[in-house]
Amino acid sequence: MKRDYKIIDGIYLVQDEHELDLHNNFDFVGLNYSIENQVLLLKWRRSKGDWVNKNTPASLNIEFREVSEFRFSPRDTKIPFTEDGCINSFGYWVDEEWAEGVVMVEPNQTPDHDWLTAIDFMSGAVIAVQASSTHALITA
Repeated sequence: MKRDYKIIDGIYLVQDEHELDLHNNFDFVGLNYSIENQVLLLKWRRSKGDWVNKNTPASLNIEFREVSEFRFSPRDTKIPFTEDGCINSFGYWVDEEWAEGVVMVEPNQTPDHDWLTAIDFMSGAVIAVQASSTHALITA
């Protein structure tokens, strides 16, 4: 999959001069999935916590284009809803016995082309997607 950003350590989205901490400084607020257009749009906004630098961009959208597979695994009902907006990690979903949940790759590793890009949340929910490309739009 072609990307115009990198994911570092499973929580940092890096694009141009931006390095966004998606775990600590952003809240996931929703998704839109268009079957007709084969597009998945994921949306984050800057957290309101006093630990977040005021120069942190206001929002982030990640768009997956030409989606060929989209999966959503539900949240754990025993976990508070406050954890729904907090990512645990941004990596890959691997449909093999050795893989347990979302896996990360080292910076020098190339993921297998069959692996789905995956984001798991502190609530236990998982979004997994296979697409031809993905693009990040950072808004100040």
